Amino acid sequence: SVTGEESALSDAVRAAEWIMANRSLPDNGFRHDAQDTAGPYLGDTIYITRAFLKLYAVTADRKWLRRAEEAAQFIEAKFKSDIGYIAAVPSLAGKLKPQPQLDENVAVARTLNLLRYYTGNEVYGKAALHALRYLAAPKVNENHGYAVAGILLADKELGAPPLHITVGGRKDDPAARSLFLAAVALPASYKRVEWWDDREGAMPNSDVEFPKFEKAVAFVCTDSRCSAPILDPAKIGAFAAK
Repeated sequence: SVTGEESALSDAVRAAEWIMANRSLPDNGFRHDAQDTAGPYLGDTIYITRAFLKLYAVTADRKWLRRAEEAAQFIEAKFKSDIGYIAAVPSLAGKLKPQPQLDENVAVARTLNLLRYYTGNEVYGKAALHALRYLAAPKVNENHGYAVAGILLADKELGAPPLHITVGGRKDDPAARSLFLAAVALPASYKRVEWWDDREGAMPNSDVEFPKFEKAVAFVCTDSRCSAPILDPAKIGAFAAK
């Protein structure tokens, strides 16, 4: 969707809907295959959680945010251990106790931290911090070569809020859509993009109170300030670059 190609977004939505139809578990987790002999596995649910959150960011369709929350709640209920999140739900027949994995805990930390900002629910922030504590242990982060890059990214993201771009305007307004597409295309890996159509009610996280305008507008916010109303899509990137 960052390229503006509708076919790519349609393929992504179709893939997510297929996964929901064919790999969902009754309590909002996900199987690895049509039938799993063990598991469920953390990797299957955390990566689809990340996909759901990304789909919300590029479509502003709130059903994807709900899906991300449901999957995150499954992770918290099934995979949380004393330190970090284990790779699989222990099987009664299994002889080996599942252990936390570095890359999966990186995904938990980064995904649930961003989910915290989209929803305003600190439960996800605490979950992200729990994963980061595991990643910070010396026995985990030593001698892992390039794999420590994920740990560093998680640590950086948990230390500050994401760049926040909000578009205000009706979703059937071409001007609002142009602003939203410009926000989605902004080359920042750690960002929160939202589209506020007041016909849908308040934003899921109303941490910033935006005024209503007759025309479509966008605001770019950091943790300390927001821009003046932006009407021109080209100016979103210019302000964010500052």
